[in-house]
Amino acid sequence: MAGWDIVRRSPDNHLPRSEAPSWWRDAIFYEADLRWFADSDGDGVGDLDGVRERLGYLELLGVDALWLTSVPMTGAGPSVTDPHEAGAVLESFEFLAEEAHDCDLRLMIDVGVDIAELRQARSREELAETLRFWMERGADGVRITPTASHSAPEESMPAADAVTEISDLIRSTVEEYPERVVAALAEKDRSGGWHLEFHPGMADVTFDAEKLREVISHGLAEAESLGTRPTWMTADHGRPRQVTHHGGGDKGTARARAMALVTLALPGAVRVDSGEELALPDNPLSTRVPMPWEAATVPPLLTEQWARLTVEAQLEDPVSTLSLYREALEARRTHAEGDTVEWYGAPAGCFAFRRGGSLVCAVNTSEEPVPLPPGEVLLSSGPLMQEHLPPDTAAWLV
Repeated sequence: MAGWDIVRRSPDNHLPRSEAPSWWRDAIFYEADLRWFADSDGDGVGDLDGVRERLGYLELLGVDALWLTSVPMTGAGPSVTDPHEAGAVLESFEFLAEEAHDCDLRLMIDVGVDIAELRQARSREELAETLRFWMERGADGVRITPTASHSAPEESMPAADAVTEISDLIRSTVEEYPERVVAALAEKDRSGGWHLEFHPGMADVTFDAEKLREVISHGLAEAESLGTRPTWMTADHGRPRQVTHHGGGDKGTARARAMALVTLALPGAVRVDSGEELALPDNPLSTRVPMPWEAATVPPLLTEQWARLTVEAQLEDPVSTLSLYREALEARRTHAEGDTVEWYGAPAGCFAFRRGGSLVCAVNTSEEPVPLPPGEVLLSSGPLMQEHLPPDTAAWLV
């Protein structure tokens, strides 16, 4: 059986250095759909005050930023026409932003944009004012989310030069405010026009060493060619959860845990979809369910299956997926430094890389255990087997 051997660093594994690193360059973003995250008033729908009540959980988890989707009045959430209700929403948002900042958490939101309408100069001015509106109320950044434009006729879309002008407008407006960031989800080609462009490769890839390495190498090379920061995500609300994507059950959970360690070991920003830190599977009813804080909040049809997956249950379990995420995020701050990635030669069905000359991440996607690479084990996604890395398992070594 082949062992682990360090190989020469390839050109696409060395990232451009920044003279003035910004907070978002290696940040962990926690994405949560407002409607499902936390309900403060018992009406069955999540709200801003509910999020504010759960900021302590995000502190405990160890993320750097909260990324909220479906916020009212943003164009990416419900419309609010009643002035009293609108005032209450804005007041709650400002309270949330203030308390998040007190917890050293940044606050990101989605802003819905009808790209077709931006052919008009007036619409562009209105977009700039919308961005300023939310920046001044405490948002640390926005993700631009296309709305009606996805179904608009091609001839109604802005020309290529106008798209560049719109991108420049969005970025320059946000950059009027210090340390603010613009993000996008790069489904196809990345433009390099935003601070963060999250590519879904890690969310869609199968649990296969060769394919995983290909996705990672592509992400690193792409970031270098564009002069941007690598950005990683393993799931979002429009894709299957990792546990389900990788087969469900115990195998899906083991692979999802391994994928978490692989992703968190990489240089760049990482986006975690709420519930991934609990190893939640997809809901069999094909809709999202509220965040399972305690057993009492789990929908009746899912009580038996999800009782052990609640935040309440996992906080008390040292080997839970929540505990794994907490340990990994803490270790990432102290051990996962540097922008270089060096690949190891590895046994069949495995791969390993070293980040920044210290942290080594190894993963076994084969059907047989393999000897661990040299080093002291810092963390593993599952139990090890006498100096061997079992199938469907990843480990960090120093």
